[in-house]
Amino acid sequence: MTNGTCKLTGNNGPFVKSHMIPKALTYGAEKRLPFAQAGRDIAPIKRWDSWYDQRIVTQAGETILEAYDDWAIRELRSHHLVWSGWGQNKTVPAKVMEIPNSGGWGVRKVTGIDGGRLRLFFLSLLWRAAVSEMPEFEEVRLHASDVRRLRNMVRDGDPNPSKRFPIALVQLSTIGAIHNLCPLQQRKPKQPWLKNGPSYPIFRFYFDGLIAHIHTEISEGEVEELGPMFVGNQEELAVSTIPFETSWQRGNLSELIREAETRWPERLAKIPGFGPN
Repeated sequence: MTNGTCKLTGNNGPFVKSHMIPKALTYGAEKRLPFAQAGRDIAPIKRWDSWYDQRIVTQAGETILEAYDDWAIRELRSHHLVWSGWGQNKTVPAKVMEIPNSGGWGVRKVTGIDGGRLRLFFLSLLWRAAVSEMPEFEEVRLHASDVRRLRNMVRDGDPNPSKRFPIALVQLSTIGAIHNLCPLQQRKPKQPWLKNGPSYPIFRFYFDGLIAHIHTEISEGEVEELGPMFVGNQEELAVSTIPFETSWQRGNLSELIREAETRWPERLAKIPGFGPN
C-alpha cells in the first residue's frame, strides 16, 4: 500500500482503493459474469469491477466519497433513475411526457429528491475524474482553479456556487446493453432533436442507463432560464428521456464494438454478449 497526500482532504497516510463510479451502479448483465468496459481509443476489457484509482484518496477522503455514493445509489434507484431500480420492468416505471416530432425524446418530472446533495454526488464524480491519472479519464481536464474549487465543494459538502458546473440528466427509458463507458468531452446541442444548432461544451458521464451532462461553459442567465432542467436549480427536477434503441449511447456502443472488432478482436471475443461463446 502506497503512502501519500489525500487529494481531497490533504491528510497524509496510505492510499486506499477508490471507485471512480460507484461499484453498485456498474455491474454485469448476469450475476457473477463480467461486463464490457471501453472508451475512445481504449481497448475493451472484461471486468468484474468498475474503475478504481489507488492514488487519489486516503481513508479520510474515501469516507467522504462513500457517503455521497451510498446516498446517491439509494436515491437514484428509489426514483427509478437507473436501470437497477426498475425491478423486472423493461421500460422506465414513471410517467414520461413525449415531445412531439423529436425522434423519441421525452421528459419526466422527479420530485422529493435533495437536489443539492445529488449535485454534490455528480460533482464528486467530476472531481475524481479530473484528479485521476488513469488513461480512461484523460478527457476530463480542468483548470487548476476549477479543480481546487471542486475539491472544496466536495470536501465541505457545499454545492455552491450553484451556477458553476450545472448538471442536466438524460435517462435511457428502455433497458439496453450493460456496459461501462469512459467519461467523454463533448458538445451538447441546446435542442437534441435539432441538427446543426447551437451547443454547449460538456463532460458526459454514463452509468446504469443514466447520463449526466456537466456543463463547463454556460451563462448564469441560461442556467436560470432552464430552471428544473438542472440538478438542484429548483425543487422539481426535469429529466430528459430517450429509448436506448434510438439513443446516442447505443450508437456509440455500436461504434466502439466495430472499432474493437477491427483493432482488438481477441479481447472482444472474451466478453460475454460481445463475442462468440
